[in-house]
Amino acid sequence: MKRFEGKNVVITGAASGIGQATAQRIAEEGGNVALIDINVEGLAATKKIAEDLGMKAWAYECNVAEGARVKEVIDQAAADMGGFDTLCHCAGILRTYHTHEMTFDQWHEIIDINLNGTFYVNHAALPHLLKNRFSAIVNCSSTSALGSHPWMSAYAASKGGVISMTRSLYQEYVKQGLRANCVVPGGIATALHGDFKAPEGADMDLLKGAMPFVGFAKPAHAASVIAFLASDDARYINGTEIRADGGALS
Repeated sequence: MKRFEGKNVVITGAASGIGQATAQRIAEEGGNVALIDINVEGLAATKKIAEDLGMKAWAYECNVAEGARVKEVIDQAAADMGGFDTLCHCAGILRTYHTHEMTFDQWHEIIDINLNGTFYVNHAALPHLLKNRFSAIVNCSSTSALGSHPWMSAYAASKGGVISMTRSLYQEYVKQGLRANCVVPGGIATALHGDFKAPEGADMDLLKGAMPFVGFAKPAHAASVIAFLASDDARYINGTEIRADGGALS
């Protein structure tokens, strides 16, 4: 398939995991990619993957929790690419705490990156996306937003906010040709999930309802859903979310 021929796509969290896999998938399908992440070495590796596939790629170091920097980088990406019509926002962090022991700073770190960062990225991208007759946003949420995940109250709140915000964007901009959807990954073997560490004294039985029966999947499985939602194949899908969780919440 070459669903992204002639398209320019901005991808955050592109240095590893689902973001990197998404960049590779879109480049495989003929799309040029602007890659955003805080991890410079990972960005360089993803850029090489895209260029080795014969596509144009640009890399930008950026912490998505810094709103002014996000706008600067996305405006620069638009200038470098000659505009873009698709945003795949995959950047995020995962931390676990007993909620009553969580500090305010720990709460704000997660909310700042996962929820505020989603707002900053979408906010900066919208003026560029709306210049097109048709455009698409795919934001990354998590099964923690829909299911019951212990020790992740801040993470779940941030990812629930991503779903609600994305639905609102659809309603607000659908008549201007924008599609806005979420992918809801779970059970994906990424560096982010490698950061998971149950807090001291945690009862691991509480996690059973969040685990897929089929085992963890590779980032490419989530990337395939993102690529679908970002492509014209999903032109009749809007303001919703698709789970890619191996049936964990079914």
